[in-house]
Amino acid sequence: MLNKGLLEKITESHNKKKTKEEIVIRLNRYMIIEINKKKYAIHAQDVREIISGISIFFVPFTPPYIRGFINRHGEPYSVIDLTVIFEREKLDSSTFLILSREDDQLALLISDVLEIVKLPESDLHRITSKQEGENYFFGSISPKGKEEIFVLDVEQFLTKLEADLGGL
Repeated sequence: MLNKGLLEKITESHNKKKTKEEIVIRLNRYMIIEINKKKYAIHAQDVREIISGISIFFVPFTPPYIRGFINRHGEPYSVIDLTVIFEREKLDSSTFLILSREDDQLALLISDVLEIVKLPESDLHRITSKQEGENYFFGSISPKGKEEIFVLDVEQFLTKLEADLGGL
């Protein structure tokens, strides 16, 4: 009888461990950035570094949202100004968010970096609409119960860039 009770306790303990292992919450890290007094989020793994105080070299015959190139460690990075895409005006800033890409060297022109947050994957509110202007976002997040912040979809900007430069 003693062995049976011990066996039940071991089995019960094993089952409790299994349920704890099954409850794995995947966390995503987002960098909250400011672009022209508006907040946006970007997946932290899409960011290599943030730099500031570097001059932009203008390149003619490119779409207006491509502000030019910056020189980072002897490598050129194309600078994309999202305010031209969203608001049709240029952002006056010298802060750049260098994207972590293997195939392209891109930088986003931003106003500021506000914070980095970790949120459960389930907190991303996906956008299912494919209307013009909404396809630049994965969805939105609401860190700490604050206002909704749109999460930028870097791949959509690359698709736009390739489509616009394809004719050049």
